[in-house]
Amino acid sequence: MSQITCPIECVREGCPEPDWLEKHNGFLITLIGSLSAVLGVVFTYCIKSRCRNIKTCCVSCDRDVIEIKNEDIEINNVA
Repeated sequence: MSQITCPIECVREGCPEPDWLEKHNGFLITLIGSLSAVLGVVFTYCIKSRCRNIKTCCVSCDRDVIEIKNEDIEINNVA
């Protein structure tokens, strides 16, 4: 029988080693959040863009851009 000199060694023997997901959950949440933010920026650019043809690395879009006429613009001055 081995001699245990520190009570922490007893605790470590009874607890299993955490798996990869438990060990790196903060990194995984940060990575998913960052990728979601980048996709949000790209999609916002596509929505606000006035271009007829948009090409990215994996998506291509041909669309009709709505013409804005001077009669349709209304400016409200709030003072």
